[in-house]
Amino acid sequence: QEKLNRPNLTLADLKQDEDVVDTWFSSWLWPLSVFDGFENNRELNYYYPTNTLVTGWDIMFFWVARMIISGYEFAPELLDKNVLASKGKMPFRDVYFTGMVRDEKRRKMSKSLGNSPDALVLIETYGADGVRFGMLSSASAGNDIIFDAPIDNVTKSVLNESQRCEQGRNFCNKMWNALRLIKGWEVKTADADTINELALEWIQQKLSQTIIDVEKSMKEYRLSEALMTLYTFIWDDFCSWFLEMIKPNYGEPIDQTTPQRTILIFEQLMILLHPFMPFVTEEIWHQLKARATGEDCVISAYPKPQSFDVTFLQKIEKAKEVISKVRDIRSSKGISPKEALTLYAKQSTGLEELLAIHGLKATIEKIANLNVLEITTADDIESSIGFVVGTEKYFLEVQLTIDVEVERERMQQELEYQRGFVESVRKKLSNERFVSGAPASVVDKEKQKMEDGEERIKMLEESLMMLNR
Repeated sequence: QEKLNRPNLTLADLKQDEDVVDTWFSSWLWPLSVFDGFENNRELNYYYPTNTLVTGWDIMFFWVARMIISGYEFAPELLDKNVLASKGKMPFRDVYFTGMVRDEKRRKMSKSLGNSPDALVLIETYGADGVRFGMLSSASAGNDIIFDAPIDNVTKSVLNESQRCEQGRNFCNKMWNALRLIKGWEVKTADADTINELALEWIQQKLSQTIIDVEKSMKEYRLSEALMTLYTFIWDDFCSWFLEMIKPNYGEPIDQTTPQRTILIFEQLMILLHPFMPFVTEEIWHQLKARATGEDCVISAYPKPQSFDVTFLQKIEKAKEVISKVRDIRSSKGISPKEALTLYAKQSTGLEELLAIHGLKATIEKIANLNVLEITTADDIESSIGFVVGTEKYFLEVQLTIDVEVERERMQQELEYQRGFVESVRKKLSNERFVSGAPASVVDKEKQKMEDGEERIKMLEESLMMLNR
């Protein structure tokens, strides 16, 4: 009477709606009731049981358990016996529990509490794919997500997980800029040179390794790991390293082979990333080349990995580390990236194996901006700064007055780090439980780590001795 402002209303005027069932009662019939009828229903026979249910753990009893019970109760009467004989009566095989999205006070976000950020404002700020990236990259193996974002989007700063949304937006920009770079190249009629051939071979093999890693994570329901594997590969390997390797000098055209193969790889990357970030990947996929009507990224065949050589990939990583060391020295000493330098490498078996890869020496010289990478038998080079990569020793020639004390301190710190590293590996190998319980390949890898570390210690000690003369 009070709510409706009808003082003459009586109980006799009220009746229960006859067409309503309890929320959870109707919900637990979901695996069966979404199909149009139960008799001779080919869709039901085809789709039931399904593979995976994705839900929150807080409704495990209200929904998940009841769906399973209803499946065992009604499925034998509704479905073909042969289907059930091979697939069982349960409605799904796996249940993937997502984490709860909580606020900074660890409260579950809900409309009633008013502690949820406005999703539309987040999308307007970071883009739909940016928000998807932020949430998916934060949701590791069903753990709860603490999303401390502004409720009014004005008075509070965006913190924590919403920074992942910003990271997602930046990721979209990175891929879009890569597209613009590739499409902006002037092409000449020529075959790829040795640097580009090596770069294309490396990125194709690295892509195959990445596809396998992503598939493994997906099968184990480690969705955030799968996403971050793709993120690292696209941002670091493809956009940063690969495009830097193949990029022609300013104002010069590129050979016709490299852009064609690059576009094919870019296509595969967009297909791999599409389930996570569907909007930007679909747009880039269409922008890469002309498409026929009805051709879309969402229905493209999923990429299949090709064969790859782990040893080859490891050697390329070592070459990348050499380039990074040169860049670090440039940065720390204030040397312009445009100034070409000379790098000496101490002759060794490991160095010969590294530079035996066709085009790798030229690649290092190009990306590190070197006059030349020269092999030497000398233990030291005058006016140079030394560094170690793996078990190989390098000397970067610089026309600077080197502060001996600073250099000695740097090398001493590196030496202490290597000694601590080797000691930690030695302790692990002295643990009988580890040696007897771990796979032989893991033990061998630890032994190799210790040998490499001991070799680096020896080189650093020799360098310090020469510096102290």
